[in-house]
Amino acid sequence: MIIDVCKEFRPYYRSRYGKKQKCYVGYKIYYLRCDNCSFEFIRTSKTFDKRSYAHVCANCNQKKFAQKQSSVIRQYNKYDASSSKTI
Repeated sequence: MIIDVCKEFRPYYRSRYGKKQKCYVGYKIYYLRCDNCSFEFIRTSKTFDKRSYAHVCANCNQKKFAQKQSSVIRQYNKYDASSSKTI
């Protein structure tokens, strides 16, 4: 679950025409709450998966959590366990 989003700028130096220039790169920081254990953690826009509706911290097993959620959704939608419909 997304709690908050903020934007930060990180400085870096590049060399242009023999001179050093200070430049900034901007990125978003996502403050998240784990859907499995309710632990709050941070992800940057580079490592954040926008397609996923569930977010799991590094301490939890994300594949086990996804299988559990899949079975819950199949029961809710009354799909057979052997059905080949994708969720």
